[in-house]
Amino acid sequence: MTFPLGKRGIARSAAMVDAIAGLEQALVADGGVIIRGETATGGEVFARAIHLASNGAGVCAVNDLLSRAMQTAAPNGKPFVVFDCEVANAVERRLFGSDAERPAPEALEQIGETSVLYEALGGTLVLGNLSALPSRLQMRLARILRDGEVSVAAAERPQRVDLRPIALVDANDDEAVIPDLRRQLSQTVITMPPLRERREDLPALIRLQLIDICAGLNLPPKRASRQAVALLSALPWPGNLQELDGLLRVLVLKARDRIIRQADVLANIRLQGGPTTLMYGGSLKQARARFEREYVASVLAQHHGRMTEAAKTLGIQRTNLYRKVRQLSVSRRRAGDRSRVS
Repeated sequence: MTFPLGKRGIARSAAMVDAIAGLEQALVADGGVIIRGETATGGEVFARAIHLASNGAGVCAVNDLLSRAMQTAAPNGKPFVVFDCEVANAVERRLFGSDAERPAPEALEQIGETSVLYEALGGTLVLGNLSALPSRLQMRLARILRDGEVSVAAAERPQRVDLRPIALVDANDDEAVIPDLRRQLSQTVITMPPLRERREDLPALIRLQLIDICAGLNLPPKRASRQAVALLSALPWPGNLQELDGLLRVLVLKARDRIIRQADVLANIRLQGGPTTLMYGGSLKQARARFEREYVASVLAQHHGRMTEAAKTLGIQRTNLYRKVRQLSVSRRRAGDRSRVS
């Protein structure tokens, strides 16, 4: 799966321009990096780009570097180790090594030759979901990065910690990273925007992703109509780039001709939390009204009928939301409440 981020110059939104600027800063530095963002916003692609630049990729444009980073999971011969702190079993043994012992307070931390840290020496260590790592283990990791040396089990001399650490952190769990570790990692901080904050980028993303999908499936090129792109650009995309890729693949396979139309999109989407699946058919005006009704109903459902929070999500005044709910005959249900706004 490819996640076009800076490929061919796609960064029109202010949020993505800021992310690219953060990446450029990381490319000329050599310290730790924190990449904040939701799942599937492209943080690991940025991490691979940083790894490329840190390990002899030479001087090249950011777009070219991102394109190269998307082509392979291991972009050069030096170690590029991704460790998910949330899903790993026996996380301490895997991170520090099964034969590592806890040191005395004045001694260096010890790691084993079977550890993720040892495997990453000479390259890049990407720590996914870092905030899920227990505080005690965060303290051990912070100490290793601070000292710059470790004791390797069965080795006579200390080993230099020659690696570049990159942490992927959910923006909502930022505070779960202890201050000592944050200091070691935060020479550069990059915030990856979710798709809902970079809607200006979506038309180009959709166009290029359709090209890549059709080429990968050996199908004739397909494109989305202007109305279909407008509808896709208005969706909330809680699954971000991964969700976009999945829906576009469905549309490529199901669309009857080489143009993906708004009706095709409406026939294949279900708004998260919405009461019904959007149905195929009807005029463009009817389709737009149906989408607006479903979207407002979905947001209200997510906020359990609370109008103030729903209005903030929709970006409108609460009085306007009351008016729109009445106009669209949207059910405003709470737990145990079957009333309809009138």
